[in-house]
Amino acid sequence: MDSHATNLDRIKELQELLEVSERKSDILTNLLKEASVEFEQTLEQTRISETNFRAIFENAPESIYIVDIDTHQIMDCNPFTVKWLGYSREELLAMKVDDILEQGAKGIPENMRKALDDGIVHIQERRFIKKNGAVADAEVTGTLVGFQNKQCFVALVRDITERKQIEALSRYKELFKNVSDPVFINDPDGRFLEVNDVACESFGYTRQTLLQMAVKDLVQPAQINILSDVGKRIQQGETVRFELNLVIKKGVAIPFEFHSRKIQFKGLPGVLSVARNFSVRKKMEETLIKTERLSAVGEMASGVAHNFNNLLQMIMGGGEAALAKLESGKIRECREAIQNILNASRRGADVVRRIKDFTLVKTEQMDQAQIFDLDELIKEAVELTKTLWSAPSVPRKYRVNYIKGGKIFVQGQPSEIYEVMVNLIKNGLEAMPHGGFLTISVAHQNNHVHLTVSDTGHGIPEGHFQRIFEPFFTTKGSKSSGLGLSSCYGIVKKHQGDLHVKSIPGQGTSFTIILPLAQQPDVREQPQPVPIKQHRLNFLVIDDEINILKMLEMFFEDTEVHVVTALTAEAGLSAIRQDDFDAILCDLSLDDINGLEFSKQVRDFCEGAGKPKIPFLLYTGLEKELDPKKLADHSVDRVVKKPIPCEDLLRLIQEICAPPIQTRKTA
Repeated sequence: MDSHATNLDRIKELQELLEVSERKSDILTNLLKEASVEFEQTLEQTRISETNFRAIFENAPESIYIVDIDTHQIMDCNPFTVKWLGYSREELLAMKVDDILEQGAKGIPENMRKALDDGIVHIQERRFIKKNGAVADAEVTGTLVGFQNKQCFVALVRDITERKQIEALSRYKELFKNVSDPVFINDPDGRFLEVNDVACESFGYTRQTLLQMAVKDLVQPAQINILSDVGKRIQQGETVRFELNLVIKKGVAIPFEFHSRKIQFKGLPGVLSVARNFSVRKKMEETLIKTERLSAVGEMASGVAHNFNNLLQMIMGGGEAALAKLESGKIRECREAIQNILNASRRGADVVRRIKDFTLVKTEQMDQAQIFDLDELIKEAVELTKTLWSAPSVPRKYRVNYIKGGKIFVQGQPSEIYEVMVNLIKNGLEAMPHGGFLTISVAHQNNHVHLTVSDTGHGIPEGHFQRIFEPFFTTKGSKSSGLGLSSCYGIVKKHQGDLHVKSIPGQGTSFTIILPLAQQPDVREQPQPVPIKQHRLNFLVIDDEINILKMLEMFFEDTEVHVVTALTAEAGLSAIRQDDFDAILCDLSLDDINGLEFSKQVRDFCEGAGKPKIPFLLYTGLEKELDPKKLADHSVDRVVKKPIPCEDLLRLIQEICAPPIQTRKTA
């Protein structure tokens, strides 16, 4: 009985457990059904979200791209990014984000770490480089996402280039409005993009006309290479200061000083330049430089006068000796005395030429440069300054030593390098008020000439070292214009060279001029000219100095040249009408007419008479260089500088009257 009751209780418990299990099964089934419904709903929502994201991604009017945080590789980008940057989708997916940002962009790894830490990156400004090279300013924001089983950064990019341009234009307009100098912006090819009113007024063109021009249209042909070199430096990021002569609308060349730098203008690379007309300053500098040259000659005047007095004594004594020997019938001694007179005259002409070369302000451009022997030029400079370091009143105060480097040739304007040498010698002597050693040496290294002028003076203080080449900087007070070394530096730079200085206070200073080495010009033996005619050459000389005419008549009397002389252009033209001449020598400054105008009259007469043009030689004692175009327009064949030895003049007449040399062509 007890056993049966126990079994019944056990069955009852099992029934209760079964009922509980069934109830739990029903609950679990219901929960699974509910979870399945929720999962389906969530899945549907996810599909809707992805569809919405893709729709936004594909159709957004702004750039969106996804970047792998670890590699910076672009994983995906929307169509606007493709259109905005100009790359194809395939090109962008093969690139890293660094490839589309401006070179040198900072903070990319830091932003990636910030995205990992915070899950988002706040707005930052970046500069993007398009496929065509244009730069676009943009604001970038983004957040962390999972993409293709990788941790990625999705970036939303908003182009703010136009806003930046408006801001920049407002700044430039303010600059353009308030600056009193010409200001303009040009593209990398030099075409004007924007100009201010001062530029239009200074250059003489309207704004519309300038915007159709390029900077090179205002630059002289000889300076185009400067423009090209400066452009390269600007594109490398330099802010460049340089000088150029701009030809304004009136045809006048005006020197300007420019400060130029690279900028972005309307999203494209450009160059901002501020120009300053410094023609007044230039003229002042030229005047002061000329004054300084004349001052230097003034300091050497006593020595020059001493030389000339010696030469005059030789000429006077030689003339008196020649007369005395002639009267006593001693022809050989008479000839020797006359030869001494000629030698003294040539030496006097050399002294005058040196002084003229030093004091003359040259205007030739470097495209008219010549190749010359630097050794000869240095010897002339040393000779010209001899009165400064070899004064009889203070014997052996200075020792000047020239270490020759042999025949070394450079290309340029000899008179300008001559000026640099004289200035450096004078500067070195002034640095040794109590005497000392001045050493000049020449050597060539790596296709360059190194010309060094060293003194044993007081040296240059450290505080002045960086300023010695500045215009108007001087430590000599009112005794100096402060343009000596500045002028030297400018001349050397103009010759594509450099000027270095080393100095030890209390021991001395060395200036080294470095110039490109030039090839020695070919020296070819000139063929002996053959006279055109068998009879004597008929030579007309026109000069208002009667003693010159008499001297020429005496010399040519026993030569193959028959000389006819005239004191005026009118008398010369009358002689031309009456006789045929093989050549004409005419002084530039006649009493009745200019020699150039007389040359035109001779040309017109020959054309009217149906005669060949007579070779015309212009005779002048002026050192001023005549314009080659003007000489050609007036039909001048040669310019003859006074003084010229009669023997040289005879050879010149023979040369100009010789028939052209026939050359045999070789296969």
